[in-house]
Amino acid sequence: MMNKNYRDLTIAPFSFLTPSLTTISITMLCLLIPQILLLLISKAFSSVILIAISIFASVCAEFTSNKIRHTNTIFDFTAVVQGLFIGMFIPQNYPMLPVFFIVFLSLLMVKYIFGGNAESWINPVAYTVIIIYFLGISFFPEFLITKMYLETGNPGMQLIQNGDIPVLKFDSSITFWLNTHIFSHIGIEIPTGYLSMFWDTQSPIPAFRFNLLTLLSSMILISVSIINWIVPTSFLLTYGILVRLFSQTPFTGLVGQGDLLLAFLTSGTLFVAFFIVDFYGTTPITNFGKLLYGVVVGIIAFFITGCGTSPIGAMFTVLFANVISPIILLIEDKIYSIWINKTIRNNNYA
Repeated sequence: MMNKNYRDLTIAPFSFLTPSLTTISITMLCLLIPQILLLLISKAFSSVILIAISIFASVCAEFTSNKIRHTNTIFDFTAVVQGLFIGMFIPQNYPMLPVFFIVFLSLLMVKYIFGGNAESWINPVAYTVIIIYFLGISFFPEFLITKMYLETGNPGMQLIQNGDIPVLKFDSSITFWLNTHIFSHIGIEIPTGYLSMFWDTQSPIPAFRFNLLTLLSSMILISVSIINWIVPTSFLLTYGILVRLFSQTPFTGLVGQGDLLLAFLTSGTLFVAFFIVDFYGTTPITNFGKLLYGVVVGIIAFFITGCGTSPIGAMFTVLFANVISPIILLIEDKIYSIWINKTIRNNNYA
């Protein structure tokens, strides 16, 4: 009689090609903990409470959906991640009680109509945040860049000089040191204020604040294969090229003078690129499809978000891109079918 415990059984020699959803979710939660801690340190307590409410509402929506479908599942960390992401895009002055009901009902509708998480082509985070936006537009910050700023040719510096983008106390001294000892050797200079946008934009929307932490998190996510690098890279590259080349052209007639740092460090662009755009089940499967999808997202982002400071443009970008995702999936299927038929014909003739 065998005394081997079932817990000692393994699936060897088989192994997973990609991390499980639970592993992905836990990793993302761990990487966002430092941002939550910085919110607490900066006394943004209302933002932390709203994030907690959003997570609780997301978990409740998952539990209710399982009950409706008579599905018995173990605790789903995906629901926690969804709630956290949604909470990161809610302004800190948004009323707390409505947040629970909006998040709960929106996610429940997504799960009921579109079929849960991985089966859904619509991004539940973007969908829910947009509903929150329309039901409370007055609580979201305004689009900071005006036509007057664009006509100056340097909207980022104008925003900093006018106090629209706050500058941290240590910014000027560290910027001076970097320009003197590092950047002067390669012929560039960083203006005062951009370092503040890297560290903390002090936006009322948490996802817009800690760009440096988001960048560090993205390196970890890509290095451990939690996310695929193709979608965020092609998105940021396409968006950056369009901003650099054409964002000033309609107002100043100049080409190649767009402010990349302003575009990447505001509107939650980096957070969306590495945490939201490549969300489970909402992107194409093949490398070609991912590349095409990222390029499409970059183009949409340019026309919706412009050169930065949009309070909700990134979410609309993701939602519109998800509408195009099924078309890219059809293209993938068509290419795959052609390849299969060609392979079969070649084998028949061999």
